[in-house]
Amino acid sequence: MRRMDCLAKSCSSLALGLLACSWGCKAEDNDAPAVDLTMSGGSFTGSGTGVDTTSSSSGSGSGGSADSTTGGQNCDELVCVGHGTCVQDDMGGSACVCDEGYKLQDGGCVVDESCVQVRFLEDHCRQKANGAPAVSLFFAVDFCAGTAVLPDKFDELGLDFLVKENGVDIDANVESYAQVIPKPVESYVTLVLDVSASITDSGEFPALVQELRTLVASLVPAPGEPEVYVSIYVFGRDAAEYVPFTRDFAAVDAALDAAATDPAPVVELAGNGNGTDLYDAVELAINRTQRIRDLRDAVTWGGVLSTGTVVVVTDGKDTSNGTLDQSLIESTTNNVVSIGISDQVDHEYLDRIGRDSSFLAPKPEEWPAAFAEITQRVDEYPLRSYLLAYCSSTTEGQPDVEVSITGNGVVDEKTAVCKFDADLFSSDPDAICDALFFSTECGTATCGGLTACGSCADDQCCDGATCIAPQTANPCDAQDDLCAAADMICGPGLLCEPPSDIGGPCDPGCEPGVGFCPEDSTECVPVRQMGDVCVGPQECPELNCTRVNIDNPLSDTICRPRALLYDHCGSDDAICEAGGYCESECKPKKRPYATCNGSDNCRYPACISVEGAGSICDAAGGACFWSWDEKVPD
Repeated sequence: MRRMDCLAKSCSSLALGLLACSWGCKAEDNDAPAVDLTMSGGSFTGSGTGVDTTSSSSGSGSGGSADSTTGGQNCDELVCVGHGTCVQDDMGGSACVCDEGYKLQDGGCVVDESCVQVRFLEDHCRQKANGAPAVSLFFAVDFCAGTAVLPDKFDELGLDFLVKENGVDIDANVESYAQVIPKPVESYVTLVLDVSASITDSGEFPALVQELRTLVASLVPAPGEPEVYVSIYVFGRDAAEYVPFTRDFAAVDAALDAAATDPAPVVELAGNGNGTDLYDAVELAINRTQRIRDLRDAVTWGGVLSTGTVVVVTDGKDTSNGTLDQSLIESTTNNVVSIGISDQVDHEYLDRIGRDSSFLAPKPEEWPAAFAEITQRVDEYPLRSYLLAYCSSTTEGQPDVEVSITGNGVVDEKTAVCKFDADLFSSDPDAICDALFFSTECGTATCGGLTACGSCADDQCCDGATCIAPQTANPCDAQDDLCAAADMICGPGLLCEPPSDIGGPCDPGCEPGVGFCPEDSTECVPVRQMGDVCVGPQECPELNCTRVNIDNPLSDTICRPRALLYDHCGSDDAICEAGGYCESECKPKKRPYATCNGSDNCRYPACISVEGAGSICDAAGGACFWSWDEKVPD
């Protein structure tokens, strides 16, 4: 991109966050000195919330009424950096406008601390079913710039939480009690790296990877701190997993170092470098991050709180002719951050991906400042996560619960809403919710709990409140994974039985992933090899018989890797991993009291009929048929 070499002659602050300058410019191909709008001296552009700051007539961020006629951060003669962007008015004047969530102060764009937003980090309110009328809410509080509102900011800014049930402040009810309960929060971070030829052949790839290595090194928890897990995905013509979720930071660093030394293997893993399958990579990373958090929630029975973060690094636009799943980005409970590392990516494009933060750092010398700010945000995401518990006076129905922030100077807040089912509270008059209830709720529980009572050893799982070894379940309701802990299968009588060996009878059944019964055969034969043409999932070692491209009806179905949560499973194309069930795609098994249409839907393997409630998942036990080390084997 050709820039104008400009020198600021004079600048003056205008209303609504504009910084107006007169410029002396000369048209040259040399890059212009960056005009720093940040207080910290950074030289990259950033955006807090992913709102378009360049293409609308209203300008950006904390205001601005200039008519924007440029689609990027520059206006020929003016280069805007920091947390601002350049706009031009009808008279040809140029100005730098602060990104949304920032305001102009002392000639720079700083975080507007009057704008606060709340976002739930789980897709549900927690509640105590068949017990005291207790509810808990797990959510994050950020400034609209995307930076964390840490606990000390509440005192400094005079902020407080406001919780409403169906629009009524719970504090107005003398029967209610509420408190914020400090709990450790685990962090799951996914790095999504563009390895298209324009990056890996540029000569700057090792420097880029070094920034990621520095980011990863900063995430290593100190002894006693909550766990942090990292995964890496790469994309070129396709998108693929490079490093699965692990807390082995040495292994992550070694993988990054190997990619920097010789990028050919990761380029091959991503199909090849002749393409940019950015949209699929973003969708895959969000779903896989949600998968691991859902599995953590299931194996601990809600005993662990977590945040998820997806950091997308790219130098260009998607070239796959695909569609960006904007609804997934907007609805995910994971944080999504984007960084563009070339001048081929504009702010508007990055903002659509980086809902929580987007950065543009087109030059290698700008990368350290950009990645330093990203690192700080990723570090702080678990620290600005709050578990608020309260006693509800509602006795029936499904009220809306809204959380917002109040305080001196808060003028633009975004709230979060969830629901619970008051009909599930106990009618026992001795089931009392008060301060004593919350202080003792985890007293007899080692895992699970309304207020996240803890986790188990990696080779154990939670049965609702106690850590045990994975168990079998009878009746097993035609679900082999409920018998896997004892190396058995679910037989015709819906009880766990030993499977037949190769050459053995098809009754009661062959060992999943080892043998199968062909049509019109009475004996188990070995499963096919990965990549072989298949007819059904039982024929495959990973119980997945699908097309590589499910949109191509002309291609064969072949044996493929195990279908994980949120992967395609069709009607009978794949058997989902333990902890999931198939509904076109693999969905996480449901919590107790959730509506169900089959036992395979439920964490505890029973979908029962309850008068007046339809079919719901039983709560007689916990999801204890697989352990954490089966999902994260390190």
